[in-house]
Amino acid sequence: MAAALAMDLRIRVLQAVSGGMTVAAAAETFSVSSRTIYNWKSRARDRGSPKPRDGKTGPKPKLGEFRESILALIRENSGITLEDLQTKLKLPVCLSTIWLALKTWGIVLKKSPSGGRTAATGRRAAASLVGHSDAASPAGALRVHR
Repeated sequence: MAAALAMDLRIRVLQAVSGGMTVAAAAETFSVSSRTIYNWKSRARDRGSPKPRDGKTGPKPKLGEFRESILALIRENSGITLEDLQTKLKLPVCLSTIWLALKTWGIVLKKSPSGGRTAATGRRAAASLVGHSDAASPAGALRVHR
């Protein structure tokens, strides 16, 4: 969405139109659309000023009313998953909406269970693998053990 145009431009355009300039001529002169000028005129008539509306536009937050209960549950159990939050609180939204709300509130949930690695990886793991054939396996297939 484009940023609101400056108040001084709005005022100059409206003064030119109220001074007798046509809306089409003012639109051409000030490089704005005619629709914009009509919107400014109606806003000035309805509110007394052509200034842009205040506040945030867009959809309202879906989890606003659940915020305190979500935060309380996270305080109780910091290792809780998004799925657990959704089921325990019966949240009426999908997991990505919960994740986005938490991100907006500055909360990051742990992504994996605690504990370190238990298995070797990389070259060491490949070197520790031993292959041998088993008589019970078909056609002497190779089995890999750790």
